[in-house]
Parts: sequence; C-alpha cells; structure tokens
Amino acid sequence: MDFIDMIRRPTQPTRLFIQWVCGLAIVAALIVVFAKLAEDVWFREGFSWDAPIILAIHQFSNPALDTFMRFVTQTGETGAMAIAVILAGWFIWKHRQVEAFSILIAFGGAMVINAVLKLLFARPRPNLFPPLIVESGFGFPSGHVTASVAVFGFLAILLWKNKHYAWALFSGGWIFMVAISRIYLGVHYPSDTIAAIAFASLWLIVVIYVQTTYLRSIKQPSPDFI
Repeated sequence: MDFIDMIRRPTQPTRLFIQWVCGLAIVAALIVVFAKLAEDVWFREGFSWDAPIILAIHQFSNPALDTFMRFVTQTGETGAMAIAVILAGWFIWKHRQVEAFSILIAFGGAMVINAVLKLLFARPRPNLFPPLIVESGFGFPSGHVTASVAVFGFLAILLWKNKHYAWALFSGGWIFMVAISRIYLGVHYPSDTIAAIAFASLWLIVVIYVQTTYLRSIKQPSPDFI
C-alpha cells in the first residue's frame, strides 16, 4: 500500500497516527498563540490591532444590540456555571460519576488558572470608550471566555460524540459569541479573549484526555447524552 492509498483507505494504525499528529499540531498551535500573547502582555508591548478591532465592533452599538450582548455575556459566566452544575447532576443521575467530576474539574480548574493568570499579568481593561457594563479586576485573559470554553467546549465535544453535530457546532460557536460580546461591551481587548480561548482549550484537552484514558482503562463506554 503506497502513501496515497494509506490516505484514501487508512488502516486502524494509520488513523491513530493521523489523529495523534493532528492533535499534537492543535496543541502546539494553542501553546504558541498563548505564549506569544502572554509574552507581549508581560512586557507591556501591546498589540496594534487590539484598539481598531474594539472600535470596529463597537461602532455597531445600538440599544437592541446592547441588550442582546449583555445577555450573551451572562451566558459566559452565570450561564456556564449553571450548565456545568446541571450537566454534573445529569451525569450523576445516569451513574456517570467520572463525567460529572470531569465537567466540574473542567470548569473549576479553568477558572482557578484564569484567576492566577489575571493576577500574574495584571493587565488593565480597555479604556477606549465608556464600557456598557461595570467590571473590576484585570483583563488578561478573559474569565467569561475561559468559562465558555470549559463548559460549552465540553458540551460541544459530548454532543459531537453522540452525533448531535448541529448542536455541537452551535455550542462551540457560542464561545465566539461570548468573546465578541466582551469586546463589544468594552471590557476586554480582543487579545484577552484569544488568550482565554487558547489556554482554556489546552486545559479542556487535558481534562478530556484524562477522562477518556480512565474510561478506557476501566472499559466503560462513552456516555450517551440523551
């Protein structure tokens, strides 16, 4: 079997190899993105594209969109926490304690890491226009986006595994809606949200990998969502 045939009709080892290569490439890309952003924030170099993007998004501001974006942004904090608790309760009811523990670790661990990173980098929030909501504390990386990646990302993976592809894409796409809302409302730079997506995705990959490895070790099948 030549290389072209391996790609067209991959064997099990070939599929496993391709999956590992793709996985490692994604992890490497996420590490590079976060490291580059973190380096520039650490040395207070700033990003020439941050302010123009905020202003470009905010120019569409209007009362109806303001209300919608405030709703979206709440799903990234209160909403994400509620979904994490509901999912954990659902898994416990289905006698899936490993998955219940996983979603709580995904959310709780991501928020703890985020809090540490905020204190470490101590980056002020934007001050380009009066923000549409009041936020305190530092801005790098975004806590709302971090929570969204941990919870909506976890949910997207779960839905995808259970072949609910449309809902999986919607759940994953909602992460970017939360990121846009934070920029629109004037409480985060775009770089804050990108950094949150990068590091929280890395954390989620670790959680999912550990969960999957453990379930395989005890020969327990992947959970059915519904």
